[in-house]
Amino acid sequence: MFELRSLTADDLEDAMELSTQAGWNQIDADWERFLARCPEGCFAGTVDGDLVATTTVSTYGDDVSWIGMVLVDEAHRSQGYGSRMFERGLEYAREHGGDIVGLDATHLGEPIYQKYGFEGVTTVYRWQGSVDEPTDTDDRERDGRVEPLTAQDLDAVCEFDQSHVETDRSDLLRTLVAESDVRGFYSRGSNGIDGYAVVRPGRRNWQIGPVVTADPSATESLLRNISTSFDGRDVIVDAPDRDAVSSSLDAIGLSRERELVRMTYPEPEPALLTDSVRAFVDFAFG
Repeated sequence: MFELRSLTADDLEDAMELSTQAGWNQIDADWERFLARCPEGCFAGTVDGDLVATTTVSTYGDDVSWIGMVLVDEAHRSQGYGSRMFERGLEYAREHGGDIVGLDATHLGEPIYQKYGFEGVTTVYRWQGSVDEPTDTDDRERDGRVEPLTAQDLDAVCEFDQSHVETDRSDLLRTLVAESDVRGFYSRGSNGIDGYAVVRPGRRNWQIGPVVTADPSATESLLRNISTSFDGRDVIVDAPDRDAVSSSLDAIGLSRERELVRMTYPEPEPALLTDSVRAFVDFAFG
């Protein structure tokens, strides 16, 4: 018998097995982050006590809620479990989150979410590859304004992020930067901070994001500088469909791997998608 309940810390090992089975890039720290930030919005579906399905909701103040990690074990698909998990997540987001509920859907899933009232906003892409390091003097001089992000810089970066994303994500940023394997960088222009980027390990690839810059020229500098953080594995970047963003990612050696659609409920809104957003946290966090 299928039962739906809150996800707990005791479920995280099994939850990790579900995301690995699906071929996703999450590691234990990602699941722990979902539960730490919004435990009431994380849900588990079980059959005879075994975890077979999940969904998560991440909230950003009173502005935006984001649905992710809708997973069903291969042996238990086509029984409506995924729909029930998603519906519970949407219910929670409507009751406890912001005015906008968002998600990133595959084109296969797009008509399913449309039935719930979600509307497409824009195409989004996953980019993948090895980041090229600076090769000439101009690159090195330009990249000299990029510095590692420390705890002392975090208040200013959070203020910059809220100003340029128009949503308070300071709780998420503080949680991310506090994790031991996560590294951040910020770029300083003549008027102070003009961009930042965060990189963290994944199961198969390093994940870059979020990346937010006021000055488009800062994007490539940030991305090239964080290439020193990798151990030879490829990186992935989840990014909006914008010419300037695509140009920066292509210039550092990445290529498009997947295409999804950003959808919001109840109206099509550019949630977490201002002109300054160059890369998302990932598809599960928005």
